[in-house]
Amino acid sequence: MKKKYFSVMILAATMSLVGCGDPLLDDLSLNTQVSSSDLSIAENYDQAVGFFLTAQQKMHDIGTSGGAHVYQVQFNIHIDNYAGYMAGTQNFSGNLPSTYRYFPEYADGPKASFFNVAHAALPVMRSADQLDLKEIGAMCNIMYCFSALELSDIYGPFPWTDYKNDVQEPPVTYEPMDVIYDSLFYNLKKSAEILKDFSNTSQEHQEKINNVLAQYDRICGSVDVWRRFANSIRMRMALRMSNVNPTKAQEEARLAFNDGLIEKSIAYNQNVHDGLSHPIVFISTLWNDTRLNASMENIMKRLNYPFMETIFLKNGGAIKNTSTGEKAWDENTDIVGVRTGISLTARDDNNPYINFSMVNSAYNTTPVALFKLSERYFLEAEAALRWNIGSLTSSYLRGIVASFADFDVAQTDEKFRNYWAQKDEDIDTSIDYVDPSNPRNNIKGLLTVGVTINSTDAPAIKLEKIITQKWLANFPMGLEAWNDLRRTGYPRIFPTNDIGDGTLGRGRMIRRIPWNETDGSAAQDIANSGLAALGGGNYERTTLWWDVEDPAGLGDNRWWERTAAGQ
Repeated sequence: MKKKYFSVMILAATMSLVGCGDPLLDDLSLNTQVSSSDLSIAENYDQAVGFFLTAQQKMHDIGTSGGAHVYQVQFNIHIDNYAGYMAGTQNFSGNLPSTYRYFPEYADGPKASFFNVAHAALPVMRSADQLDLKEIGAMCNIMYCFSALELSDIYGPFPWTDYKNDVQEPPVTYEPMDVIYDSLFYNLKKSAEILKDFSNTSQEHQEKINNVLAQYDRICGSVDVWRRFANSIRMRMALRMSNVNPTKAQEEARLAFNDGLIEKSIAYNQNVHDGLSHPIVFISTLWNDTRLNASMENIMKRLNYPFMETIFLKNGGAIKNTSTGEKAWDENTDIVGVRTGISLTARDDNNPYINFSMVNSAYNTTPVALFKLSERYFLEAEAALRWNIGSLTSSYLRGIVASFADFDVAQTDEKFRNYWAQKDEDIDTSIDYVDPSNPRNNIKGLLTVGVTINSTDAPAIKLEKIITQKWLANFPMGLEAWNDLRRTGYPRIFPTNDIGDGTLGRGRMIRRIPWNETDGSAAQDIANSGLAALGGGNYERTTLWWDVEDPAGLGDNRWWERTAAGQ
């Protein structure tokens, strides 16, 4: 791409904003050491709208290049396992002996995906005003913030200022997560303000922007939906930081709630627009690299979840006991998941987990979700529980209604009524997990809460029910599920017997993906600024800034440690 040269003036007023969040739109260089000639921009309308579309496709990669491989290393090969959604079946030629023993090349997947979004979004943001595409620049800013939030919630601190100035190779300076969160809040609010003012622009300008959206917008569809998307990300962030800074979290949640949240799911319909498979289906059915997770199997069965067989198939072949060689199950016996953290072998005819439950090919037409409407309501329900923002009962109900609507089941349907009516005593706690190939992996189920929230439920039980239903509804968005697990301890997924990189201890949950230190220069940057910004070692056990115990006592995000200690 050619780079356009601009003379850059750094205004004192702009510099004064750095303390409360760095502005990104049309910000060619807040770092005086970076020349504007080193920054990529969109030089014309066609480049800008092309980048706008590409950024959408790369947020949760739909396979426009490299097939489903990008999505696999972005989420499925590691995060989906940590979330309790999916589990790996093979060791990738010894590189992944278990799903808790990360391989640095695979651990770089989420970072690479962030750069894919950044390469498309940043050039539009820098030239939006000059091209009279201010609103499209704001939308690219929202996508950049969305991906930056994911990057930070996976690894922790990252070089926020360097990355936005296209400095990707060492030397770079890592910045703490609280600073990054402040900047994300600031930029999302600024983007929402630009989009809110859209109706005050000229009719000619409105037609120009609406024409862009009609041709190139695949996820929102209108200026106002983009604005609500920005607010909903802010709401997600507010609940994420509710343990570490509840006062600011409450303020941000209330502001986002009052400004208006999404009223439809934000998702990319890859099947309609591009004729592509859903990546999770592709990875499961064509590569046999991922299967249903044992935790999700057990939770769905205990709750009598009505969409279990819509999403997953029964075992695709006979399953043998690996110790005796005798057949344990016939083909098509039951839906069965794989435990996270167990030792994995090669993907061959001797691998028993290939025959465990894969994703149903009927799921192929499901859009790739970025932010579901059901999550909006579950976030509201938690905000109501914590801070009396909105109505807990109404929002919780709407969350489950929206999750059923994803499967075209209405609130009036018997499926919904039966599910919604389940109380704690209705849950079948006799259902435990059974690994037909290796009984040593058998474990008692952990879920004990029903669906109905009672007025007599303790606040912690109410939160567990909210997060459990949110977890089910959010499938297959593994990162959001893992974020909630680390933040709240819910739902109750099975602990592992794998110590990961050696720092976890048996039964402990992985708290972050470590930075890749195989490159000497990158390792030096981590030593110089990364570890201080993180506040701990570059390990799987090191907790992120927001991953602290809940001062309100609602969450239980250290129960894995108590389990590992035998308490």
